Amino acid sequence: MKKLLAFLASLRLSVILLVLLLIGLAVGTIVESRADTATAGRMVYYAPWFLALQGIFALNVALSLVDLFPWGKARAGFVVVHASLLLILAGSALTYFFKVEGMLPLWEGETGAVIRLTDDQGRVKVEHELPFTVKLDDFVMDTYPGTRMPSGFASHVQITDRDTGRAFPARIWMNHELHHRGFALYQSSYQQQGGREMTILSVSKDPGQPIAFVGFITLVAGMILVLATRIQQARVRERLAQGRGAAMALLLAAGAVLGAQDATEHIRRLPVQHDGRVMPFDTLAREMVWTITGSHRWQGEDPAATVARWMADPQAAASAPMIRIGSRDLARSLGLDAGTKHISFLGVVQSRPMGLLLQSAQQAEAQGLPRRGTLKDAEALHNRVMALKSVLFNEVVCPLPVAEDPKAPWNPVADPSPQALAALVSGPRPAAWPAPAAIEREVFYNRLNPDRLSWIILLASLVLSVLAWKRSSRALDWAAFGTLVAGFGMMTWGIALRWMVAQRIPAANMYESLLFLAWGVGLFAVIAYGVMRNRVVVLNAAVMATLTMLLTDLLPIDGFIHPIPPVLAGTAWLAIHVPIIMVGYSVLALGMVVAHMQIGATVFAPQRTDLHERFADLNYWYTFVGSILLLAGILTGSMWAASSWGRYWGWDPKEVWSLVAFLAYMAILHARLDRLIGPFGVAVVSVLSFQTILMTYLGVNFVLGTGLHSYGMGDSPIVTWMVLVALLEVAFLGWSIYAYRLRSPAA
Repeated sequence: MKKLLAFLASLRLSVILLVLLLIGLAVGTIVESRADTATAGRMVYYAPWFLALQGIFALNVALSLVDLFPWGKARAGFVVVHASLLLILAGSALTYFFKVEGMLPLWEGETGAVIRLTDDQGRVKVEHELPFTVKLDDFVMDTYPGTRMPSGFASHVQITDRDTGRAFPARIWMNHELHHRGFALYQSSYQQQGGREMTILSVSKDPGQPIAFVGFITLVAGMILVLATRIQQARVRERLAQGRGAAMALLLAAGAVLGAQDATEHIRRLPVQHDGRVMPFDTLAREMVWTITGSHRWQGEDPAATVARWMADPQAAASAPMIRIGSRDLARSLGLDAGTKHISFLGVVQSRPMGLLLQSAQQAEAQGLPRRGTLKDAEALHNRVMALKSVLFNEVVCPLPVAEDPKAPWNPVADPSPQALAALVSGPRPAAWPAPAAIEREVFYNRLNPDRLSWIILLASLVLSVLAWKRSSRALDWAAFGTLVAGFGMMTWGIALRWMVAQRIPAANMYESLLFLAWGVGLFAVIAYGVMRNRVVVLNAAVMATLTMLLTDLLPIDGFIHPIPPVLAGTAWLAIHVPIIMVGYSVLALGMVVAHMQIGATVFAPQRTDLHERFADLNYWYTFVGSILLLAGILTGSMWAASSWGRYWGWDPKEVWSLVAFLAYMAILHARLDRLIGPFGVAVVSVLSFQTILMTYLGVNFVLGTGLHSYGMGDSPIVTWMVLVALLEVAFLGWSIYAYRLRSPAA
């Protein structure tokens, strides 16, 4: 019996359970992508075997607490962490067994008191009658200027208590719920039909949510306490350098933009309304050229001059082959040579094969079938053609506001010639135009390209870091660190400038998240070097930050500022959750780089045990800190989801894979603590575990193609790159393990 209890409380069982749980969760997301959410819940998430696995995990955690007794000061963090896990599991159990939830759709003027929970086919699973009635007095939707895209929507309701008869008005809008009689009402969605408007409210009563959140918060606090204890213990053992330094960000001064000297310089500063906001003509031109041609500069010409030329001579522009085709298969389908990259506007609109492809795509859409391959490429080409059409037909450049209605679409000019547009800029400024300083700021941001400057500076830091490594020069160490700080300063300045231009935190799409990924690497490296004075920190940070910013600048990713959906607008959670989770990814990425360096050093320089220990030590700290940030990201994401939809956990593939990644890194830390794997094994598993981060960040969006966070499909080129990277990593690790075994037969 004692042996059984000892095994149930053991770290070995903890690692086994963590691995089994993360495998089960990963399988659940695959089932959902192949079937639906209900099937995934039935087969995995709420299946008896998975619930039993969680029960055994709870028993393991509880017995480990008993096994740690007497706890003492040094074990306080471990006690808090394990007790928090029990709180989270208890809260989740209360949610599973006692939560009441459903949807309440109401047309304007309608009253309702019954919420219904339906399955994926729309069949009612559960009905529940509320102790109060809800009447929709008015539904209000705001849109981005000049568009019909919603920027926010709200429900003005009348709540009447059925027991007391007390009534009161209330307003419910996105990310701002209403609480009454233990229930929470959330603005979920809406419908419009025949001039009528319907609100769709999500209603829930969840006794487990506050308990789970207390568990999440104390879990983060407990992990920080464990980290602090580890740091204190490491300092006692003199593993960390004693010097401390304050990390200072380098502020870079922005140079003044030269005055306008020709028509193009005037035109680029023309305020135009596009994509839900007012921007300089320069930004619009850059977006049009990139969208249509696939290049940031068409034939080396300034984008503002290019678009102005297209508008001045639309017939010549329509005949020029400048629209990117997109694929070799599509080129062949259009009767062109497979190597043809571009086609003219007239070439597309007069193409019979193109018309047939679009008809097939429309039929597939009507039947609810996915459009892949050539059909998807044809739709993308059609979108590029329509973008050029809006330029040639003078539809997209709209600089003339409607004085009576600030939300109304602006009007184009009658004469789109460069001279007329330049004269408009020089003439009287309409009141609706932004201040000249705001326009100048965005033009300066476009022209300077801080992303490119950042990776150039970071590349210099990388070169200096390598030289410092080779020559063991303190001067080169400081030069490398100073250049890294300069690169970090440039990234910070670029993000701040983009924030001012967009009037929101730049954290709403793939491009902007990459900016925060690189910025997080720089931030953590600056702080870590100030604490540890370890040149490896600068070296691997320079590698990771340079690579990330280089990809951000060179990959064909849409880097333009677009309107964001209401769930992202008007909430502080966007500015809290995304930076935390991206900095967490950054720190774990640094750990992945160090793990590669450790593996390489172990194989190629087996005698340098001091180097192996330094790498292993760094990897441990990166893993621990990154795991805390990853957990904090999961917590803030859960709070955001709870404030938006009333569910702190909905088994969305993104949140599931975040949990998979966290469990993977927890398995590493527990296996390391119990010496189930040695330093080399930790490095190998760290590289493998980072694949869960890639799956969370990219795979959910582009491989699974399901869930609230997905914005890609399975045939994206990113899928090919992910598979290629995974294969290269497997080959590298396989060869490294083989070489390690040859040199260490006793290992």
